[in-house]
Amino acid sequence: MTRPDPGDAAYVAWQLTNGPRQEQYGHPWDDYNHVRRLFSVLTNHKYNLTVHEAVLYMVCVKLARLMKSLDIEKMHEDSLIDAIGYLNCLHMVDAKEMLRDQPTEA
Repeated sequence: MTRPDPGDAAYVAWQLTNGPRQEQYGHPWDDYNHVRRLFSVLTNHKYNLTVHEAVLYMVCVKLARLMKSLDIEKMHEDSLIDAIGYLNCLHMVDAKEMLRDQPTEA
C-alpha cells in the first residue's frame, strides 16, 4: 500500500475526524445524536432525523458550498476536506450502529 500524501484531501479529512474533531466533539454518533435531538426541538418535533440523516445534512451543506465554488471555477479546498470528513463521520456512525446491533455472546 502506498503511503498517502499529507496534502491529500481524504487523508487530511481522516486525520481531522479521527483526531482533533473527535477529541473536541466525541465520536460522531454521539455528536450527531445531540444534533438530531436539538433539530427536533428547534422544529417543534416536526422533524425527527436519524443520526445518519443529521450527518448527511452536513454533507449536503458542504456539497452546496462546493457547487458554489465551482461556479466561480475555484475549488474551495476546506469545503472539500469537510465534505470528505462528514462522509467519514457517516461511515463511523454506521460502523458504531452495526457493532451496537450485533448480538452479544452469552
